Amino acid sequence: MEKIYDISQLAEANRWWVNKNNILDDFKIINWEESKYKWSPNLKKYIKLDKDVIYTVRGPRQVGKTTLVKLIIKDLLLEGGIDPENIFFWSFESNSPQELNKIIDTYLRWRSAKSAQRKYLFLDEISAVNDWQKEIMHFSNRGDLVNCSVVITGSHSMDIKYSTERMPGRRGGDKNEPLDKILMPMKFSEYVKLVYPEIQEVLSKNNLLRGSERKEKILNLFDGEIDSGIENLLVYKKELDSIFDMYLYTGGIPYVINEYLVDNEISTKTFNSYIGWIIGDLQKYKYKEDYFKQIIKAIFKTMPNPISWNSLKDFTDIKTHTTVQDYVSAMEDIFVGNIVYPLSQKSGGPNPVKNKKIYISDPFIFHALHGWAHAEKDYYENLKANLLNLEMKSKLIECVVHNHLCRWSYGLNPRDLFDPKDHICYYRDKKEREIDFVAIYGDKIFPFEVKYQSSISNSDFSNFSSFNRGLLISKDHTMKYKNYYSMPISLFLLMI
Repeated sequence: MEKIYDISQLAEANRWWVNKNNILDDFKIINWEESKYKWSPNLKKYIKLDKDVIYTVRGPRQVGKTTLVKLIIKDLLLEGGIDPENIFFWSFESNSPQELNKIIDTYLRWRSAKSAQRKYLFLDEISAVNDWQKEIMHFSNRGDLVNCSVVITGSHSMDIKYSTERMPGRRGGDKNEPLDKILMPMKFSEYVKLVYPEIQEVLSKNNLLRGSERKEKILNLFDGEIDSGIENLLVYKKELDSIFDMYLYTGGIPYVINEYLVDNEISTKTFNSYIGWIIGDLQKYKYKEDYFKQIIKAIFKTMPNPISWNSLKDFTDIKTHTTVQDYVSAMEDIFVGNIVYPLSQKSGGPNPVKNKKIYISDPFIFHALHGWAHAEKDYYENLKANLLNLEMKSKLIECVVHNHLCRWSYGLNPRDLFDPKDHICYYRDKKEREIDFVAIYGDKIFPFEVKYQSSISNSDFSNFSSFNRGLLISKDHTMKYKNYYSMPISLFLLMI
């Protein structure tokens, strides 16, 4: 039965209406304040709430989207001097479209009658509501979102992405400003700054503090320009390698990081929680848990080799390759996996017809999915076994490099509805020599090869010959050979 909402019910989720300091008692803020390692995502500074705008923030479960929203609300209340009643928050995980309409309408009518000042609406996990964009369009068309700043969050990529496509011209913002934000688990450079804050001063001294500066330095390597700042960071390689080892345990998920670095382990409860969220999201869209488990096993078995949908199907009981493709695409939609196409030598872009690679997006999700699919060991024991097995560790490291290259590419091409498959490919020449990743930027190709091994020789650069340049990501070595450059992985990831 549909609920009837009045302002007193909405006030329960907006306790700062009574006293702005009540935001400090919000459980998300309390958990953040009590964390030893407090992550305040860079994304926060790109959400500008001084104009009529509708932002979306997408990202996987439990990466911190709601915490980000509460931190923004805290800043508005305690630093921005905003009238508390002009700030509205609601989580829509269990609401119908009709209830969504009633909730927002109740708030806007109440507040508009009392104040003409700007209002701030934070609509959390709205992707749980079918056709939510129709309700937002209703308010926009009616003129109710004038002098309003709106932030919408969701955990399912396709719903948020395609729903916002149905709101053309109704979202405001600056002309070239991307309005669709993605909050992913923290990348390695953010991780290093969190657990080793001393690195901030080192990066600043070497003109590498800003992400844009680091991106430019990576591009310059392909033109033979080796920045002295990069070489200066080699002094800190031992510390960076140690932090990289920790990153391979926890990935970039804040709760997992704090649990591991405080307790020196990750609990079964934490693993089960994340698997439960993943399965729950898939079941919401009618995907079967058993099929998903079979596909996950097949992915780990074949990773990182290129494979067809039909060949992947043969490792499962699934009858059609299109079903397998749907499941892997669903992994992309909930931000736990990524598909990589080969580079077409003819078009210079991705070729989705030929065999593709499949990667997992974050180290902790990698371990969680592997432990769940195989169920041979305790989750944490399985994680440690993965990292002691050179083959599994190599698979994980290639996943990490791919994820960071996707983020590096987005930094070069920031825009709404960015799809990493359009920008990061793998490459095979006619002699079947393979390059792990090539980044497409404008009309240029930037090849990257991962060689996580103790020694590097000139022959390890041979696969770059098709492009006459390339960056080899090694375990330990920095060297230049012809037009090629090698960089230790911990240093490379810090630069992304």
